[in-house]
Amino acid sequence: MKAHTLKTFLDVHTWTGLGAGMALFIAFFAGAMTVFHHELQLWESYDSTPSEVFGTTHEEAQTLIDLVVAAEPRAAESLRLYPSSEDHPGHEARWFERLEDGTFEGHEYRLGADGTLKTGHEGAHLADFVYRLHYTAGLPSSFGIYVLGIVSMIYGLAIVTGLLIFLPNFLKDLFIVRPGRNNKRFWRDAHNVVGVVSLPWHVMFAWSSVLLTIGIFFIAPFQFVVYEDDLIEMLGPQLGVIQPLEPKGEPGNALSVGELMAIVEREAPGIEATQMRFANYGDANAMVSVFGAVDAGTLVDNASVSLAVGTGETLAVSHPADAGLGTAFYNGLIALHFAAFGGYVSKWVYFLLGLGGAFLFFSGNLLWVETRRKRRQAEQPGKTVFLARLNSGVCIGCMAGISAAFLSNRALAGMESHGELTELTYYVVFLVSLAWCFLRSVAAGARDLLYLCALLTLAIPLFDALYVDRPIWTSFAHGEWALVFVDLIAFLGAAVFLMLGRAVQARAATGDPNSVWAHAPGKSLALPESAT
Repeated sequence: MKAHTLKTFLDVHTWTGLGAGMALFIAFFAGAMTVFHHELQLWESYDSTPSEVFGTTHEEAQTLIDLVVAAEPRAAESLRLYPSSEDHPGHEARWFERLEDGTFEGHEYRLGADGTLKTGHEGAHLADFVYRLHYTAGLPSSFGIYVLGIVSMIYGLAIVTGLLIFLPNFLKDLFIVRPGRNNKRFWRDAHNVVGVVSLPWHVMFAWSSVLLTIGIFFIAPFQFVVYEDDLIEMLGPQLGVIQPLEPKGEPGNALSVGELMAIVEREAPGIEATQMRFANYGDANAMVSVFGAVDAGTLVDNASVSLAVGTGETLAVSHPADAGLGTAFYNGLIALHFAAFGGYVSKWVYFLLGLGGAFLFFSGNLLWVETRRKRRQAEQPGKTVFLARLNSGVCIGCMAGISAAFLSNRALAGMESHGELTELTYYVVFLVSLAWCFLRSVAAGARDLLYLCALLTLAIPLFDALYVDRPIWTSFAHGEWALVFVDLIAFLGAAVFLMLGRAVQARAATGDPNSVWAHAPGKSLALPESAT
């Protein structure tokens, strides 16, 4: 490859990485935890003295729906029922109200012991928030998902150009990581090895992320120009999703939940329903789509059945055993993106790949800083110092904020607004961390935040012992594996953060003084005696 061409690819790779890197760090770090979304739900809703659960039968599900619609008629337009399960006992109903700013506010309901309607749920505030960070990077949901879609396109371009840069020396440099005093070379080697080894996963993730976030904008021209508004109606049934029936504006009879589920099980034998989506409940043209999983011996096990609520007429069925090529492709891509296959083996692989992806974006920005530092002068260019501070504040601040959100969620679980306070805790810690990096030298700011991460993360298992009376040894003895693994990962994470903080401190004290990672002129980052 010609030197000029290689430089062009390197420039594109560098600037696309810088443009998308910090948002992708948040997306990948939060995404690594989102792989265990269900386990996080179990962790945050754990109570060592759980109250009795009510609402587990089809009859009680019907009672819950009737009470919700009577209490809030607007819920009938788009009501969701989450059936009781072993891990999440008790039916739950939700509907989402569209606010003036374009965002949605969720309303949750359960059935009380006395058969009355109870608002709120013991649920997945933290797990849902971390998942939202994954696809919005902390931006408002109304536009954050689209921003991440554009970022994912830039991410795809960075992958292609990075591969083209690495190809000429592919075999020679594939597994070479050279530690030592040359920090730039070490970070470049580590960046290249992690990127190339996980390349197929990153290609899949970039492509599927674009499809899931802004794919609708690529379909829109065909929908309106070529197919004259019929494309979505053509594709929907193949994916098990159809447009709601046009409401008649007349009240109509509705089959009970038990009757509807009997038809669903006939159409998709063995289905384990996870969600029922009702449209225009109570109308003569009401419809329900039931989503769940079936054991079909295929990579993808999701199935769905859509019915007319009044008559039980089957409107659409999606089953993995007889799925068409388009359905199999789309559902397979979804399964690959969300690790919905392979059980815990794939989840742990995705968890490590997610952390590896976050490392790629952080290390890529470090390489930019190292490449542009002035080796013959102590004072470094302003843009280099700015990016180093911003990179530390955003990336390390995100990790500190998520650990703080875990603590807030556990400590404030008894409060009615603990979900909102959990989110507020993240943003306060994130923004304070970002400001701290601009008030301190680069090395001091990064060191302080890494120590903060270590402290907050170490406190997670301590809060489990304090607030739900479950120290890790007790959780292990009772087989409460969600608590055990969260606490184990917290201990490991705290140790890694402490190690990294000490490494930054050592680099500032003993490394090249002509670097943004050196201590500020006239000041010293004294090392503990054990580190010298």
